[in-house]
Amino acid sequence: MSGTITQLAHDRGTGSLVGEDGKTYLFRRRSLSNCWFHELSVGAAVTFDEAGERLEATAVRLVR
Repeated sequence: MSGTITQLAHDRGTGSLVGEDGKTYLFRRRSLSNCWFHELSVGAAVTFDEAGERLEATAVRLVR
């Protein structure tokens, strides 16, 4: 699924994004797949996988 980063907490290594389905998903630094956390910015386009009912994003990949 694709989405856009809406919030980043660099000190905690967490963030949130809005998916193309309109839902907000949370992600952690360890969920990144092809980039480093410091490369992310609010408004950046990403793709990701959903992790069940918890609305957690996994395998977050920065669209370059």
